[in-house]
Amino acid sequence: MFIDRSYYLPDFSEFRFFCFPHSVGNYRRPTRANHNVSRPDGVPGFSLHYVAQGRGFLELDGETHALRAGDMFWHAPEAPMRYYSADDDPWDVFWIQLYGSTLPSFVADNGFSQSGIWMMKDGTLLKHNFLDLLDEIEHRNFLRPARISALSYAILIEFLTHAVSTSHYRGVNNAETIMALLPIMQQKAHQPFVLEEWASSAGYSPNYFCSLFKKITRMTPVAYVTKCRIQLSKHLLLQRPLLPIKEVAISSGYPGLSYFNKKFMAAEGMTPGEFRNKHLSSM
Repeated sequence: MFIDRSYYLPDFSEFRFFCFPHSVGNYRRPTRANHNVSRPDGVPGFSLHYVAQGRGFLELDGETHALRAGDMFWHAPEAPMRYYSADDDPWDVFWIQLYGSTLPSFVADNGFSQSGIWMMKDGTLLKHNFLDLLDEIEHRNFLRPARISALSYAILIEFLTHAVSTSHYRGVNNAETIMALLPIMQQKAHQPFVLEEWASSAGYSPNYFCSLFKKITRMTPVAYVTKCRIQLSKHLLLQRPLLPIKEVAISSGYPGLSYFNKKFMAAEGMTPGEFRNKHLSSM
């Protein structure tokens, strides 16, 4: 059964929110007759669609792309739009159209200034963010515009942070392989990092592993491991206040205290000792 849950909001440009929706909605199991969009001139703001279930089609740059659960498509302002649901397996699709005072420069800085197709391995949180926004508007209309803006930002930042461009890897399996390694790399971040071993575990050459890793996570393997080590060191500094900083360094994967201090300073703008003193004094 086709379910239409869509809302169109008044303009709140005078509030100069970072982002705010023109419209937001969820179509569940529409046939092509129910959801067949053609806008040669696009829409004024940025537009994001997330396919939660089912299938649909998107025409982009002269090509027709079949979309399935986990896929997303992003349109830049005034970019041509043509998309529709599949009749044999109608999609459950969420969408939001956004504008904002500094939104164009923000998405450009993050590499999302152009229209494109993206995917997300686990869209659970993105779907919950959409549902929270729809519930807010359904129950309170636009009485709390700041809340609407905050919920819209949650959708946007989840997309920008975890979306992977389909043009950046050879098939979904490659992205899933890298994403599956991330929690393992986090657990073993305190151990010596050997690029060749991680590349081999993924089934790639070191060069291709680094290239693929950066395109999917937007950081190098070493940068990711460094973030994991710094996070672990911050936990140890505060949860074990009597542990010598040299031991914190070793437990976090840095055998040398001076190198640990250098990496921590670069990441946090202060030494490990200053970090410990600052946060323990406020507890």
